Amino acid sequence: MIGRFAKLGAYQELFNRQAFRLCLLGGALALASHLWQRSGLAPAWPAPTLALAAVALNGAPIVWEALQGLWRRQVNVDELVSLAILAALFQGEFLTAAAVSFIMTLGSLIEQAISQSARRSIQALARMTPDEATLLADDGPRVVPVASVGIGDRLLVKPGERVPVDGLILSGVTALDESSLTGESIPRTRRSGDPVLAGSLNYNGVIEIRATQVGDDTALGRVVRLVTEAEAHKPRAARLVDRYAQWFTPLVLACAGLAWWLTGEPGRAVAVLVAGCPCALLMAAPTATVAAVARAARSGILVKGGRHLEEVAQADAVLFDKTGTLTMGEPRVEDVVTADGRTREEIIACAAGAEQDCNHPLARAVMKAAHYARVSVTRAENVLSEIGLGVRAMLDGSLIEVGSAYLGLGEAALPGPLRASLAGMKEKGVTPLVVYRDQKPIGILGVSDRPRASARQAVAGLKGLGIARIGILSGDHDQSVRRVAAAIGVPEAWSGLKPQDKLEIIRQFQEQGRRVLFVGDGVNDAPALAGANVGVAMGAAGSDVALETADIALVHDEVAKLPLLIRLARRMLALIRLNIGLGLLFNTVAILGGAYGLLSPIAASVFHNAGSIIVVLSSASLILFRDRPAAAPAAPAGA
Repeated sequence: MIGRFAKLGAYQELFNRQAFRLCLLGGALALASHLWQRSGLAPAWPAPTLALAAVALNGAPIVWEALQGLWRRQVNVDELVSLAILAALFQGEFLTAAAVSFIMTLGSLIEQAISQSARRSIQALARMTPDEATLLADDGPRVVPVASVGIGDRLLVKPGERVPVDGLILSGVTALDESSLTGESIPRTRRSGDPVLAGSLNYNGVIEIRATQVGDDTALGRVVRLVTEAEAHKPRAARLVDRYAQWFTPLVLACAGLAWWLTGEPGRAVAVLVAGCPCALLMAAPTATVAAVARAARSGILVKGGRHLEEVAQADAVLFDKTGTLTMGEPRVEDVVTADGRTREEIIACAAGAEQDCNHPLARAVMKAAHYARVSVTRAENVLSEIGLGVRAMLDGSLIEVGSAYLGLGEAALPGPLRASLAGMKEKGVTPLVVYRDQKPIGILGVSDRPRASARQAVAGLKGLGIARIGILSGDHDQSVRRVAAAIGVPEAWSGLKPQDKLEIIRQFQEQGRRVLFVGDGVNDAPALAGANVGVAMGAAGSDVALETADIALVHDEVAKLPLLIRLARRMLALIRLNIGLGLLFNTVAILGGAYGLLSPIAASVFHNAGSIIVVLSSASLILFRDRPAAAPAAPAGA
């Protein structure tokens, strides 16, 4: 792909390009020159004139780009093509110069059109956000441009319309088709309090939503941005090719000069210059990267760039957070144990007051318990989250602490009845939240969560892919972690970990030569997500922290997508290596063919473009990559 068409990010529909029309016009002029010359018509001057006009249309832009590159001290393949065109002109081979210019330009446009197939799904996504939205203002509903919608605005979405922004449902019940972002074709029921994503299709209900993210900050906007930026984050293989490509121009120049010197035929030098352009080699990684990132996005997997997919392909250890990652993230309070003189409602009210502004799944369980118990929740002050331990806050003049027993003086400092209840909850695999008032334990909330139905399927798929180490890193107590591990088939588990402990275990794996993929919720697991070779965050649609900290994010907590991610990454890496091999093969054969006189300059340009198109088609096949989910094995007895 010649330099002026080499940036995949600048894509348009091929047949809408002015460049394409000019290219065809130049080709028509070259053909007219050939026919005039072959027919022997008089006068003879129109034949070279038509050929020079064709060169002006197709060759002059290439030469101009080459000169600009030299001025910026940036050498690319335009220099080789330009030298070939100029050499042909100096020899008086005007028709050869016109033909080479046309074939190289047309081939580049065709390559870009094929490359665009890796982006069509993203273009389709970009069109899924409506241009207008129904704003619920004080003076009644009115239709406004989506660009004018701000965070906090209330919007009305009717049946058959697409959701214009990310938001929360304030009222109404409906079924939403979110396949554009999650890959899930079955509509999901959404009701008051549930999040909705821009681009989702509203099937059958009238819903009122409050905008939480607008414009490029929506989950849909992030998808489009991540894919269009994928080229900037190249895999190591691509960076290696870029580094070596700078030596191609002087090497090919030397080969062309040698062919001319040994044979005395300048046409062979021109053929070598055309054939030696490393276009197929340079396109090997970028086209595969864009196609793979686009394919992942279509399944609800947001990838920040090709280098992260390369790490995924080489991962041999997968470690999970437990709560909200392998479990549903919808825990509920099953038991409330009170100290002497305390009531159940008091314990719940104190815990809810401290937890009401926290996003952790356990905090949501406490708030649900407060709702069902119909207790009044007072707003707390000076709320401080102790990562890995719990939360502290001032409530009605008292210090309230909710979380691990180690927020206080440890389990040994608990009164006998509370200590016995704590041990019983752990034995059953229930997560205990100890509630303190002014540093004195006043009760315990027993919280449980169910493993995700897809978690066991994901673990089975990872084992089928040959992942050597699979484990759970959790801050929860041992029995709860082991119960989840047994239910989903995870062979290793670590419990009672603080965030720094998780990071330390990941580093131990890395010191053993493992490439670690860590999956967490993107908030409490930020150190582990950042320290792993690849950090995969759950719940990316609603978490800015997830996309900032992690390398990859799963839009809808679909942990079962991990095997697909690894298979896709391995396929991408294999195709990059194949493409590089094909690029080197085509260049070598073409250069030798040109040097030995087996390929004329025109034949060399055809051969060159054929190699580039084959490489692009190879990369575009990633868009058709199929998900083959492993059948979920039967749950073990008693799980």
